[in-house]
Amino acid sequence: MQKSNLPKGVRSLKQDYERGILRFDNPVQRAGSQWNLLQKSLLIHSILAEFPIPAMYFIKDKDEDGNTFFSVLDAKQRLTSVFEFIDGEYALHASTPSYFADGVLIELADKTFDELPIEAKDSILGCRFNIQCLEDCFDDEVEEIFTRLNNSTPLSPIQKCRGILGMELSSWLRTICETDFMQHSISLTLTQARKECNLEVILQSMLLLDARHEGYDYKTISCAEVTKYCHFIRDNYNEDKRKMIEDIFSYLSEAFGGEKHKFLRKSNIPMVVVLSKIAIEEEIEPEKYKAFINEFSSYESPQYQAGMGSGNVKRVKTEYRLQAICDDFAEYFGIEGLDILGKGNEAESEVADETAED
Repeated sequence: MQKSNLPKGVRSLKQDYERGILRFDNPVQRAGSQWNLLQKSLLIHSILAEFPIPAMYFIKDKDEDGNTFFSVLDAKQRLTSVFEFIDGEYALHASTPSYFADGVLIELADKTFDELPIEAKDSILGCRFNIQCLEDCFDDEVEEIFTRLNNSTPLSPIQKCRGILGMELSSWLRTICETDFMQHSISLTLTQARKECNLEVILQSMLLLDARHEGYDYKTISCAEVTKYCHFIRDNYNEDKRKMIEDIFSYLSEAFGGEKHKFLRKSNIPMVVVLSKIAIEEEIEPEKYKAFINEFSSYESPQYQAGMGSGNVKRVKTEYRLQAICDDFAEYFGIEGLDILGKGNEAESEVADETAED
């Protein structure tokens, strides 16, 4: 591994980004929009007031055509925040402090980039961050560097899973996160979205499908159990499984047409994903599957609701919900002997007994 300084200002970095030379798609990186308005605004203030800003880390690499590019390992939130401000995508927070320039107090609160004095604009565009450029890195070195750089950063447990999964699997999972279904149809809160609960529900769904098809043993679908599952599938998630997941999310994207659905909350999404595998097996058309979800969500199934509430990540309650929605699905489409748990017809009564005792 080689390390060097990259002497580029914001204007040059933004041009590199627009030309595809600077990229924010490193698989271990967090998704965008992690920072709130105040965090973005304080960064702009730090630039103008010349406050210290932590070093940024880029990976220098070449693409398939031999063209050099820089992959951002640590600095995505800072750079995207600056670029968005320059492009006029937000005004600074009302609590943004003022700063002195040549003895003159400059107000920043509620200002857009275009509303700043020309000197302030030039200071932002000409700012040179401390950029450390890494070259000739192995994947395991990149993963370890990312982990150490973020050791004191409040990553959510699910965000830490990216490092556990490794570069290649994380990169593939990012494509699943970017499907129309995950981008536009699910109903996560802003806090859940910032914590990347979209990745969590995908991993929960994969875990449940492995339990159904291969007997993967689990106790809950909590973050801790999902983290354990990530260790299990690293370098161990074959092409057939990936194709199955890709087909499922393509099916769901077609079914829901990129429209947000009120039923697709965090606790329900894995149920809908796993059931969609049954729908594909039964050759149910995507629009008819959505029609079933519409009807199912229009009333409160007592059986399904019994698996909700406190402790709904436990295996017994998770499987109770799965069997409940599967039973209604089978009745809706007139399918006999349908078993979503892959355990035989006695599964439902066993789960019911355990839920009653819980």
